[in-house]
Amino acid sequence: MVLSKSTFFNHQCTFYVIIVLILLRCSTSRASNIQLQDILLQDEKGTAWIKNSLIKSGVLNTPKYNFTEKFDSEKSVLEDNIKGLFFEGLPYHDKPTKVFCWYGEPENLSNESKVPAIVLVHGGGGTAFTQWVKEWTNRGYIAISIALEGQLPGKKIEVENGKKEYRTFEFSGPKRQGFFLDVGYEKLEDQWFYHAVADIMLAVSLIESFPKVDSKNIGITGISWGGILTNVVTGIDDRFAFSIPVYGCGYLHETPHYKRLISRLTKEQQAFYLNNWEPSLYVPLQKQPTLFVNGTNDFHFTMNGFTKTYKASKAEKYLSVTLNMKHGHYPGWEPRTIYAFADYITGNQKKPIRSRFIDLNKERGLTYTYQGELSESYLYYTTHTADWGRDNYEWKETSTKINTTQNTIKAILPEDAVAYFINTLDTEGNLYSSPMRLVSKN
Repeated sequence: MVLSKSTFFNHQCTFYVIIVLILLRCSTSRASNIQLQDILLQDEKGTAWIKNSLIKSGVLNTPKYNFTEKFDSEKSVLEDNIKGLFFEGLPYHDKPTKVFCWYGEPENLSNESKVPAIVLVHGGGGTAFTQWVKEWTNRGYIAISIALEGQLPGKKIEVENGKKEYRTFEFSGPKRQGFFLDVGYEKLEDQWFYHAVADIMLAVSLIESFPKVDSKNIGITGISWGGILTNVVTGIDDRFAFSIPVYGCGYLHETPHYKRLISRLTKEQQAFYLNNWEPSLYVPLQKQPTLFVNGTNDFHFTMNGFTKTYKASKAEKYLSVTLNMKHGHYPGWEPRTIYAFADYITGNQKKPIRSRFIDLNKERGLTYTYQGELSESYLYYTTHTADWGRDNYEWKETSTKINTTQNTIKAILPEDAVAYFINTLDTEGNLYSSPMRLVSKN
């Protein structure tokens, strides 16, 4: 076929236009890749950068504070040993902040006494709780529960869109914006997570200055988001004698719920979170003994990420995993094992039971060894994990055989099991777990 000059010219122009479009697309793609690389490089400041920023902000100095009776009506008649307290937080958008806490001491504590203390870190939808403080003061601890989103005591009030939130005031700091949604448009010093970590460290700086506090025996426990914060702050601040994160763990990008939330962030937000705030960055830096607490089917913090978090710790560590444990503040401070662990660290009480995997033989016979005063033990297994979503698998309980002479625990693992762990109970009913293991496909 012979083309006319005009037809040839048109084809030639079309060809050049296509070439230009391809080059532009490649250039744009390359620019996009370079931009993302720049973001990743910019955000690869990491844990040392975060720690240095916090220390420079003054969180290791004793903050100014004052006790207040303004909210005493929010306490019960059995909580007279608990007081309201404000301490000065870090500036937010260049304005001063004050952080409300409930502070409690054991009843009838003499002025000459020195007792261990605990910092209580609430989760999403929570605030400073007098009931939580009371749980610890009843056991001989000084306790401080921090309101980490600028909340004041009292019932939630209705705000826009029918939502209910705790009241705030003119000195409130930032509120949590979903899952790190403020990353990207707020500078580091104005991000909620930064302020939450700072508030925890300031609370430690405050109570360690109190004469009745044994400053070498200050612990921390946090529930849900408070558990996330606990895992992070203990990798930054080595003043804690022990740590008890409940539910909250690291490797959130590998858990179904948080993987979805992370996917909704911009690339810049994802990079900043993964390089600077992911708890698994901080867990290996921890020096204090830790008890990791969770339930088998927690929706937010699934067993895959939770187990990896435990394994990432290089310090003395223990697990307590309850079958189908409910998620919430009250269920999160209820387990007696939490208090037994704290007493073990601060009062040289009974050491937790530690079980160790030995063998899974060809006949599916499981063998563990253990240390401690064992009363009962159970094997838990699941036949299907799917994506680790709460409703996609269930854990089944089966019996074990305890040999107190050889300090062994034996059980038969069912043929269809794909993951398993054992729970042990000591003579006082405290529950400790072995880390979950996956059955090899070989």
